[in-house]
Amino acid sequence: MTMEIEIVARETIKPSSPTPQHPTNFNFSLIDQNAPVMYTPLLLFYPQNNHPSRPTQRSQHLKTSLSKLLPKFYPLAGIMKERTTIECNDNGAEYVEAQVNCNLSDILDQPDASMLRSFLPVEIESEEADTGCLLFIQANFFKCGGMVIGVCISHKIADTETLSMVLNSWSQVAISGSSDGVKFPEFNAASIFPPSDSKPHITIPHHDGVITKRVVFESSKIVSLKAKATGATVQQPTRVEAVTALIWKCMINISKSSKGFPRLSLISHVANLRKRIEPPLPENCIGNIVGTLFAAISTEKETDLQGLVCELRKEITEFKKTGLQKIKDEKRTWLKMCEIENFLGRDDVDYYMFTSWCRFPLYEVDFGWGKPTWVTLPSLIFKDTVFMVDARDGEGVEALVSLSKEDMALFEADQELLEFATVNPKVAI
Repeated sequence: MTMEIEIVARETIKPSSPTPQHPTNFNFSLIDQNAPVMYTPLLLFYPQNNHPSRPTQRSQHLKTSLSKLLPKFYPLAGIMKERTTIECNDNGAEYVEAQVNCNLSDILDQPDASMLRSFLPVEIESEEADTGCLLFIQANFFKCGGMVIGVCISHKIADTETLSMVLNSWSQVAISGSSDGVKFPEFNAASIFPPSDSKPHITIPHHDGVITKRVVFESSKIVSLKAKATGATVQQPTRVEAVTALIWKCMINISKSSKGFPRLSLISHVANLRKRIEPPLPENCIGNIVGTLFAAISTEKETDLQGLVCELRKEITEFKKTGLQKIKDEKRTWLKMCEIENFLGRDDVDYYMFTSWCRFPLYEVDFGWGKPTWVTLPSLIFKDTVFMVDARDGEGVEALVSLSKEDMALFEADQELLEFATVNPKVAI
């Protein structure tokens, strides 16, 4: 299928009213400072039958409601300043309108993660994420009347909780016509995690030949997988733990097959810190309020799902005990605290980065024409990463796995993986 996208409009959406009387600069926290230079992307798919209005009407609806939202999320309308703060100057958010020359079903029948990047308003890895506009929106309208909303928000100000809050607040404004019912976000992360004097510039490594494949675990398969992953130590693994363990096991098998000698297999997972702080932070506290936990195992010995879940749970428990306090006391990233950087780049170490977006209400984002039929991410250019998002029923899991071409061929043929998951099935409307 040949898909063509025509950009028909591009404009800056200004806040509907001036920034409230708050400090003119939004200061980054320590964790914000160490966030990589990139935009966090998201794609929301809406079928035609939920919105009979014309594209121009829907587009105006999105722009008007976004303008009304920005006064409450006023840092998003600012610009980056010297990599340490956001100047809250009502500069606005960038909005792009595009027309697509095919039907939405053409995309959903066999989703192509690389092609999905075309629905985003800016390159994920753009250096502008560290210097310019913080929020970009692209509304893509299909011949059939379906649409895709592509969102890119600077990682310097937003973790997944923040992104989810922005989108759900925006949809609330779109439904009600007013921002009166939207809570003001909390902007106090820098007081909890004071920034350092340095100005880190952490870029995303670019890897050629990376392939991203979508792997879907249906809810019934999740039940079976969790049962297989249950052991004496972890009797009730979560679905994220079970899926992580299975994919990790596949990665270990790939490494043994292609490299053939014992290695250390290391994985990381991102954890939301809001509820772990005493007293807990409100969920509407924006920024990167996350930590990273690590689990490792030697490939010299045979590994099974139960053992990998046990190792993962052990590190989760340890992180809950000590991770937060070390970030606050030592003012260091979790990566440096664990001295994991000593392992990275070594010939005898494999490192895989996992991120779970499960349990975030991304399927609740309704602008007035119904909830999305599919929520996903496009392909990424950094390899050995796994992003997990909810399936539409809230019980299944969709994993976006990025590997080298050679490793991907082995991964998608793994029989234990295929026992519980399907590689890139059709998305039902």
